[in-house]
Amino acid sequence: MRSIIQQTLILIVISVCCLLKTSAQNSTPDLPAAVVQAISSYTAKPTQTNRESLKTAGFAFIRENKFEEAEAIFSAVLAKSPREALSLYGKAICLFNLNRSAEAEPFADAAVELLSIAKENNLLTADALVLSAIISAVKGQNQAAIEKLKRAIVLSPNNFDARFSLGRAFYGNGDTGNAIAAFQDAVKIQPSNGRAKFFLATALETSGDSPAALKIYRELVEIAPNVADGYLGLGSLLVKTEGAASAEGLQNLQKAVALNGNLYEARAMLGKTLLKLNRSAESIEQLQKAAALAPNNPEPHYQLVIAFRKAGKKAEAEAEQEIVKRIHETRRGVRAAEN
Repeated sequence: MRSIIQQTLILIVISVCCLLKTSAQNSTPDLPAAVVQAISSYTAKPTQTNRESLKTAGFAFIRENKFEEAEAIFSAVLAKSPREALSLYGKAICLFNLNRSAEAEPFADAAVELLSIAKENNLLTADALVLSAIISAVKGQNQAAIEKLKRAIVLSPNNFDARFSLGRAFYGNGDTGNAIAAFQDAVKIQPSNGRAKFFLATALETSGDSPAALKIYRELVEIAPNVADGYLGLGSLLVKTEGAASAEGLQNLQKAVALNGNLYEARAMLGKTLLKLNRSAESIEQLQKAAALAPNNPEPHYQLVIAFRKAGKKAEAEAEQEIVKRIHETRRGVRAAEN
């Protein structure tokens, strides 16, 4: 479980304000007639009143996760006013959420530059810096992201997204101590935020502070009883610290699977735990489902080799061994091709 959570933490792709990542679509957005008219009016006569109306419509679309529509609006504004800071920021938001991060970056950076010069709205400048930092992190530039996020926090100390993103950037750089501090700051700002608590608990667990991590995982289960992550973290850590015989650990892993049957980590951890308890049939069921969720991961197949052998199913064990061998050969081939 740990390696998978670490991989998740290294990528810093979080929501900013009300933003949600969506799949890009290639179709032309079907804008309401009123918006089409507003764009035409602005293009013909770019007054400040028309521009403000368009920007208002653009951010309304963003709140509805209609990023293509919003991007068309901000593009129209920028065609006449290329250094309009709020429209640059709006267009960056849209492009990022349309999975076009490379295109979003110059717009985000230009918005930060102009807002910093104006010094009129620290909160908005901080939000633009957070977006720019997230784009840097997506590109694997964690140190650049950290510097931008520190600037954002100076401007807006209670900015949750900045604190939370900073924690993930530090974690991605292997700086667990600073990651914990940043996540703790984020939790202080939003005590009931499940994401912040989960990542704080994970960072604490990585640092070796299991008691503190267990405490946070328990809090997460209390505030988000219908979310699998808390049960997964709690159950896995209990099994890790108390052994497979931990009844509470097993119950929490079962709860995680019940809440989210497509959570690979929960299926795999539950399967391995049941295997250690010599409950082979149950273990095989969980491990097979884990293997189906991550077909190119050799770990569940390796565990199935052991489970089938314990169950006296030699042919099935040999078949799983062949799958493990094939996956490793494929990975070696890919690495050789890359080199």
